[in-house]
Amino acid sequence: MKDIETREDILLIMHKFYDKLLADDVIRFFFTRITSVNEHLEAHFEILATFWEQSLFLKGGYYNNMFSIHKEVHEKAAFTKEHYTIWLNHFNSTIDAYFAGKNAEQMKTQALSMATIMQIKFT
Repeated sequence: MKDIETREDILLIMHKFYDKLLADDVIRFFFTRITSVNEHLEAHFEILATFWEQSLFLKGGYYNNMFSIHKEVHEKAAFTKEHYTIWLNHFNSTIDAYFAGKNAEQMKTQALSMATIMQIKFT
């Protein structure tokens, strides 16, 4: 398997990852009821791709505060340890299904770091 190398690779991950999230009965409501992400997925994927391009490839261009955005969601419906676990499992399994290498591992490590920080900050 090849490593994550392009924006298109990131977009593939986001599409497949969100397929899993939206099919998961425990976590789907964050995307369909708490937010309206499911109604504008393509635009959301572009934002996520810019975030991950900046994170993995140092491209720049992401100017939102990811933690602030997720804190607003958490205040509407609290994320639980189970939600973080499900999110990370879907994220990691999606990457592992399509990619292997330094960037793939870095993306999984950064996702774990973000989830851990959110759990600490939001409780």
